[in-house]
Amino acid sequence: MKYIIAIFATLSLLNAQSQSTADILIKNGKIIDGTGNSWYYGDVAILHDTIAAVGNLNDWQAAKTIDASGLMVAPGFIDVHTHIENDEVKNPFASNFIMDGVTTIVTGNCGLSETDLKKYFSMIDSLHVAVNVASLIGHNNVRRVVMGNESRDPSDSELTQMELLVKQAMLDGAVGISTGLIYTPGTYSKTPEVTALVKIAAAYNGVYATHMRDEGDSVTQAITEALDIAKAANIPLEISHFKVSGQQNWGRSSETLNMVKTARAEGIDVTIDQYPYTASSTSLNTLLPDWVLTGTADSIKQKLQDETIRKQCTDYMVGKLKKRKLKHFSYAVVASYKADSTLNGKSIEEINAIWKRKHNASSEATTIMDMAINGGAGMIFHGMSEKDMQYIMQ
Repeated sequence: MKYIIAIFATLSLLNAQSQSTADILIKNGKIIDGTGNSWYYGDVAILHDTIAAVGNLNDWQAAKTIDASGLMVAPGFIDVHTHIENDEVKNPFASNFIMDGVTTIVTGNCGLSETDLKKYFSMIDSLHVAVNVASLIGHNNVRRVVMGNESRDPSDSELTQMELLVKQAMLDGAVGISTGLIYTPGTYSKTPEVTALVKIAAAYNGVYATHMRDEGDSVTQAITEALDIAKAANIPLEISHFKVSGQQNWGRSSETLNMVKTARAEGIDVTIDQYPYTASSTSLNTLLPDWVLTGTADSIKQKLQDETIRKQCTDYMVGKLKKRKLKHFSYAVVASYKADSTLNGKSIEEINAIWKRKHNASSEATTIMDMAINGGAGMIFHGMSEKDMQYIMQ
């Protein structure tokens, strides 16, 4: 045993001597190494784009030395919830991520992804994107390829086709599967369908990330569904942008968070992520009832021009607004409206006034439908409590 220790000690010494010169030496930083341990003072040596050594490196020399006194030194951050659709083409340098210290991103969240991931990863490689890119396979896109936007259960053969698409995506390098059960066509799917597809991802050591079916009045039922799916598939679960939405639900974060804590105590590998603000960002169409969003874009526009359907949509939206204990759609703010960019930054209530319509919820619902007919809009919804957001973060 003594001889073995001596041999290893000699090898370590020779290795240290051979590695005493680096390209870059980061000195005197507070090192957070990602293990969960407390930070410690130390140095980091980088050689050929690789971390060569960490610790007390006073004997090391380098072509470039960075004094990190008073600063934190950490590995690149991993952003597990991104939507980079086409941004990799527009900005392959990924400056928005790199400048925040993010070196690895996971796209394909909320049920939205490329379905041919082999082709997608090849494109990423050809662009020389500055960050590492991982992707989930999105349930919504898989369902749309097989079933379109139809509101019904899949046939046995359709479910088999979806399972094969998920399997191929996992073989091509997907890290798991995601759902966006608040968006079409995912909202039309039922728990058994989702469970069957998640089981495919589980067979290839994937994870299940979900934008749950509801984050408002039925949030506890949505959490239960997500946990049941994860348990049935025996797969790690990530609940995306964990929140309680809608003024009528403020204060329920203790209830929802306890569900996660209980599940973890029972052995379910469930984690959550959140954003550190009280607004969410999604499509204008989420204000409309699910049933009106079936079919093609043209058929949706046609439905929204039918007076009977418009009345039904108005009743639905005004009813949802009253549940929020609000009189106007002031909480819904336009982020991007291609039909008229001058309306960006304006609330639905403000746009309704600009269009010189009556100052009531019914008229604002009409404005929402007219905007949907004209191409829809990206929206910011101010619907969460600061106290809930802080409680979840703590």
